[in-house]
Amino acid sequence: DNFQAARNMGIPVRPMIMLRYVISALIALVAGLLTASSLLSINTRVVNSTLLYDIILVVVIGGIGLSGGKGGIRNVIGGALLIGIMLNAMTIIDIPNIYQNLFKATILLIAIIVDSLLNPRDEQTAQQGDI
Repeated sequence: DNFQAARNMGIPVRPMIMLRYVISALIALVAGLLTASSLLSINTRVVNSTLLYDIILVVVIGGIGLSGGKGGIRNVIGGALLIGIMLNAMTIIDIPNIYQNLFKATILLIAIIVDSLLNPRDEQTAQQGDI
């Protein structure tokens, strides 16, 4: 978070940031391979599913700010449990998919509004980071 302190300690900041992106891409590759192996094929129609939408919902409910990477893994796990239980309950109750998606969209909209109220953007957060 403190690039100047890292530079003062002699840590190369730009290569470390690039390493973060490379590690993130490798994790995304593993996730894609796991998804493809669970489907027993590579299916381009997976993009049309609500999987990505559910992931964004879990992250936002987990408390990761939309304006920056502040948050913790425990919060995301809690958000995943909450959304997973909610989706499972709606499936058990036999709520149609269109209403499930409407309910998830409402929750996501409320979470985005709450996040924007709790973390308003000012000049400092609107600026790009010092890389």
